[in-house]
Amino acid sequence: MVSSVQPQSRGCATAAVVAAALVLVLLAAGAIWYVVARDNPETGAFEAAPECSVAETGVLDELVPDHELEVEEPIGGPQEAFGSGWQCRWATPGGPGEEVPATATLVAVAAPDPGGVTTAVDNLRTTTSQYETRELEGVGEEAVAWVDEDPYTVACVGTRVSNLYLETCYSVSASYDAQDPGDEERMVAGAEEFALSVTEALPDSIPE
Repeated sequence: MVSSVQPQSRGCATAAVVAAALVLVLLAAGAIWYVVARDNPETGAFEAAPECSVAETGVLDELVPDHELEVEEPIGGPQEAFGSGWQCRWATPGGPGEEVPATATLVAVAAPDPGGVTTAVDNLRTTTSQYETRELEGVGEEAVAWVDEDPYTVACVGTRVSNLYLETCYSVSASYDAQDPGDEERMVAGAEEFALSVTEALPDSIPE
């Protein structure tokens, strides 16, 4: 239920939720990955990572009503052993409104060949190792889910599809003023639904 007394500006109201969401790829690129990839040259399906538009599905519309794309930035590059891709963030916009603030993020990284699949496996393991995760079935080729409560509550899913690493996160406020986090179970369910929608929207391959 939306409060009948609404603040003059939603900018401050959504700040806490928006700040919670973007989880960047934390990867240490080094020579050891080159050796692993060289010895395990399984070719991946994706020469490039999908752009942010791959996540703009009906699921995103439901999770983040009236959303705006606030971040669309490239990450990594040809010189990076972990690969390159995009980081994206959608949020309920500021200003007067009737929707509870929510935010969703996507990090998509395509690992380079040779050995792109092996590197993507390492990307998933390395990036999610800092969290207490649980395995998630039916999303990509392998996936784990976790909840991060520092500094704000956000639910995330890390997924691998061939040589592609995807990280999707979702956070929602308990009320219009965004002073308290929403129900954790709702965030977890939303993050998993969002992750599944992204993997299902992926093409079979993406040329560079």
